[in-house]
Amino acid sequence: MHGGKGDLILHEKKILASAIWVLVIIGVVICYFCVKAFTGQDKYPITIAVSKTPLSTPFYVASAINAFENTCVDVNIVQVTGGQAAFAKVMSDEVDFSTSSDSVIAFQSLTSRDFVTHAMFVQSDNDVKLITRTDDKIESMADLKGKRVGVTKGTSSEYILSTLLAIEGLSMNDVVIKNYQPEALLKGFSQHEVDAILPWEPFGFQALQLLNKKIKIHDTKSLSTLSFNLISKTADSALVEKAKCVIQGLNTAIDYIVSNPEAAKKIVIAELEVAPEFITWVWSDYIFKLGLNDALILNIKSQAIWAMEAQLEQFEPVYNTERILDSRALLEVSPGSVNLSM
Repeated sequence: MHGGKGDLILHEKKILASAIWVLVIIGVVICYFCVKAFTGQDKYPITIAVSKTPLSTPFYVASAINAFENTCVDVNIVQVTGGQAAFAKVMSDEVDFSTSSDSVIAFQSLTSRDFVTHAMFVQSDNDVKLITRTDDKIESMADLKGKRVGVTKGTSSEYILSTLLAIEGLSMNDVVIKNYQPEALLKGFSQHEVDAILPWEPFGFQALQLLNKKIKIHDTKSLSTLSFNLISKTADSALVEKAKCVIQGLNTAIDYIVSNPEAAKKIVIAELEVAPEFITWVWSDYIFKLGLNDALILNIKSQAIWAMEAQLEQFEPVYNTERILDSRALLEVSPGSVNLSM
């Protein structure tokens, strides 16, 4: 009897122990998959066309510090010269996202309806420079009348020229416009094909290094604010999810830039293969910050209206500029960065 009862108790203990082990194993499996879902989420392979400029610093830093590692995207960066080239790659489906200035967005909004900007990530009020020759004694914008001016059409280069001329009561018809690719502006100026150019960085600094005292760089700071933005084709829910993950990486990179400016500068110097003096030259003009706001909409709209009315008659009337902004991804990452009343 006693032996039978003891065997029963032993048997029950074995059953209980087995049940406990089963529960432990189930718990471990559940925890494994939970952790995997949290830290080892599926990665979407994406390609981003990034304009080769210090305005793209958040992307260079994000890549250097592996800021995209804990997001849902596996990022491949393709460097191009200028926001126009980056925009073209998005529209031709060569890449998933690109960086483009608000000027490119404004001009392209008049010819294409199939794109959006997900976030602005940097601003500068001094990236485009007006450069003339010292010997030509061009002291004010009024002195540009009748001069040959080199710009990259359809970009901030052209728009800022129109703004400078308007201050003196002049229009684009009062100068001779010559169109160059961004990297060819300085060559055209050096060969005396034009009397003035409006390049963006790093080409303004290159002009200073190459020609030094032979040129005059006019003070246009605070005249116009240029922003760089993350754009894609019109986004479905899957693309918005990818945009969210890209923005998460950019947010991490921007925090790093703010906290470690000297380290961030070194990353940009290595990426762009430029002199440290160049980064010192431009750094104070940049504000690295995520955002989508009414000021961006107004800036895009004003440039689009100018492009349509001033000279580009083939464009359609400006319509619903607000549809260019898609705030869904940024709202998930940094809701306080979205300030839209329109």
